[in-house]
Amino acid sequence: MAARNENPDTIVATSMRIEGELKSGGNIKIDGVISGKVQTSADLVIGSNAQIDADLIAASAVIAGVVKGNVTIKNSLTIMETGKIIGNIACSSLSIREGAYFSGNCRMQEPKQGNHIAPEPEE
Repeated sequence: MAARNENPDTIVATSMRIEGELKSGGNIKIDGVISGKVQTSADLVIGSNAQIDADLIAASAVIAGVVKGNVTIKNSLTIMETGKIIGNIACSSLSIREGAYFSGNCRMQEPKQGNHIAPEPEE
């Protein structure tokens, strides 16, 4: 599964609160409280203790905490059992685990035709 970054470049710990814009080119893991906007060109992990009141933009994301805001993900988005999103989602691939909560609209990018790889023929 994408976005399960073991070595995030930026960590927002449980005891941290950020108001404003968090922008990074690397992986981000958030367990604290953020109000504003979070943007990364890499992977984003929202921990189960996180409280996010912000729009999120990332390449891939796993959400296990509470997000109030629009979520724009270039590739895959996974909402874990403890995850809660109140806002609109735009992504290419979406996985919602049983027990997760999502309230909003979802817009998925249609896969491009001819972009999938044919399996190797068996010999």
